[in-house]
Amino acid sequence: MIECRQLRREYGDLTAVKDLSLSVPPGEILGLIGPNGAGKTTTIRMMCGLLTPTSGEVSICGVKVHCDPELAQTYIGYLSDFFNVYDDLKVWEYLDYFASAYKMPEAGRKQRIDEVIAQVGLEVKHDAFIHGLSRGMKQRLGIARAIVHRPKVLILDEPASGLDPKSRADLRNLLLAQRDAGATVLISSHVLSELEGFCTSIAIMEKGVLVRSGRVDEIASVERKQRVVRVGWAGKAGNVDSILRTVPNVSDIAVNGAEAVFRYAAGPDQLPEVLAALIGGGVRVSAFGEVKQTIEDLYLKISHNEVM
Repeated sequence: MIECRQLRREYGDLTAVKDLSLSVPPGEILGLIGPNGAGKTTTIRMMCGLLTPTSGEVSICGVKVHCDPELAQTYIGYLSDFFNVYDDLKVWEYLDYFASAYKMPEAGRKQRIDEVIAQVGLEVKHDAFIHGLSRGMKQRLGIARAIVHRPKVLILDEPASGLDPKSRADLRNLLLAQRDAGATVLISSHVLSELEGFCTSIAIMEKGVLVRSGRVDEIASVERKQRVVRVGWAGKAGNVDSILRTVPNVSDIAVNGAEAVFRYAAGPDQLPEVLAALIGGGVRVSAFGEVKQTIEDLYLKISHNEVM
């Protein structure tokens, strides 16, 4: 659905994006992550046709964005990190204006606008002027504008900015619903916890370079050279440390109160041997399992957190 080939953008002596190639298949929710200044927003603007690449090309749904921008825009729903609204319009008028710009048929347009307003939780503001909306409500309105024409590709740059925790949860549910309805989603965020359990794939940028991209589970399996395991028990620690030291492939044991964390350089099918050793040594195990790596863990392993 999104295809970038050798995408490059130069500003004089500064190269903001360096020969980036990225493919996002249908149905993915991709998190574009990296520090401020990594080139994320520049990449997104080139994807949306708002910025012309120095070289390379972008295709959305098979359409080359910079060769046929008008057709490409019909497939794209875009929300920038900072966007302007027309304060003297009412909420429904604002969406009607953009629906018209996207050449949506007038028949059924009102129904679609009412539907989108309900999806983003602005029903009570349907007839309110935009200048009276809070920052979070304006952000919701921007999201509504991005989805009003039922785009096949949603590209969102820091969409949770200005939203309270409940609104952020509502946004996640809305984007999951868009994905389930057939949309492909690319979302940029520097708050990695927002992407956890939500993105199916990630792309990590640094100094204008795409450092790594792929499905979260596949990247995790490559990066996970050693498993991190946590064990908890009832009663005193006793000989937990000494027992673990006798088990092959166990290292970096850290005991804290009634739990311990250690690294295990073997497959998951061998973990029962560790558990059996603990129970056999008289440890009253109350919890035992592998610690799942988060998106933040993966990012910290892969990235050097460098900017241009």
